[in-house]
Amino acid sequence: MKKTKNKKILNSALPFFVIFFAIIFGIYFLNNNGEETYAQNPVDLRLGETAHRGITQNAIIKDKRFEKIAFAQIPESEKKNIGGNLASVWRAFKFWFTPEVKDEIPEYGTWVWTPTMQMTDDYMQTIIMGAKKEGVNVIYLSIDSYLDVYMLGNTDLGREKEKAFSERLRKFITLAGEQNIKVDALGGWRNWAEEGHTYKPLAIVNFVKNFNETHDNKFRGFQYDIEPYLLGYYHEDKESKKLVFQNFIKLIDETTYSLKDSDLKFTVVIPDFYDAKDKTVPEFSYNGSSDSALVHLLEILESKPKSALIIMSYRNFAEGKDGSIEVSKHEMNTVKRGRYSTQMILAQETGDFLPAYITFHNTSKSHFLTESTKLSNAFSSFPQFSGLAIHYANAFMALK
Repeated sequence: MKKTKNKKILNSALPFFVIFFAIIFGIYFLNNNGEETYAQNPVDLRLGETAHRGITQNAIIKDKRFEKIAFAQIPESEKKNIGGNLASVWRAFKFWFTPEVKDEIPEYGTWVWTPTMQMTDDYMQTIIMGAKKEGVNVIYLSIDSYLDVYMLGNTDLGREKEKAFSERLRKFITLAGEQNIKVDALGGWRNWAEEGHTYKPLAIVNFVKNFNETHDNKFRGFQYDIEPYLLGYYHEDKESKKLVFQNFIKLIDETTYSLKDSDLKFTVVIPDFYDAKDKTVPEFSYNGSSDSALVHLLEILESKPKSALIIMSYRNFAEGKDGSIEVSKHEMNTVKRGRYSTQMILAQETGDFLPAYITFHNTSKSHFLTESTKLSNAFSSFPQFSGLAIHYANAFMALK
């Protein structure tokens, strides 16, 4: 009698579950189809060249003394990149019951590329107060020049230089903190994920982790700006493109794992064409899953709370064909429909670069504010949208 009753309950509940999961899958697949694919602007393939001003040669060249040094391999039991539709449906299900809550204050970040040991006290004060005046609340501070120290090894001179380097950073973070501005350490070059070069990101990441463990005034986070698509062999053929991105995604995965027990916020800067619908970077396999570069990134960063992607949406007009809204939409829609928790920050350019339409240089502050506000408003309803980033501090403050 009891079995019959249970069977009746199950039969009566079955239609509910069928309808429930049909709706979930229906929403997912509807969101994945019918979206127009626009022709990728070839200019975007070179946007990464506008960054890395004043980068040290030790971040570019390979030192054979260190070429065998790399991140520790991730244990098979720790690999979480499951990907696929089922993972997306599960995130959507969780989102219904535990919706994402945005940070109260949107990010308004900017980059500082000046090498650490070249920053005088007066320079620091000028940059920080100028950033404060513009409403900046996060500075992404390049520390690539730490590699000049790293090359000295564990010598008296190396220890002396590292102490001086750390003191300059402590000074900058302290002054920024007095103005309620957080600081992220920034590093990267196009070859950092390539074999023989991974000692560079490892050295930088370990330095930042150690700095935070030994100082009261700490970095908020760590950021990569790598741009692997600028490598020469990337353009040879489709298989070369896949290999470049497999190396890149592996580095992001290993770095995420390295930071798993750290409070550091992990951010990755990317262009506007890593999504599948842009059809610029071919889909490739990683950890048994074949997908776009963007989805691989999102699956990996999902394991690191408060992680973020910064999209280089470099246009000086927001609306219309090839505007900053349009070039951002595929990435933003992928994150939204997948219910990823990774924060999305959209970047704008103010430096003196060509072509003129990618930058607000030689425009006005009011034009910048008008167009960047349009960009923010276009994605304000997206739970993952977390603010803007302006490249770069000196040029941004020069806008009149």
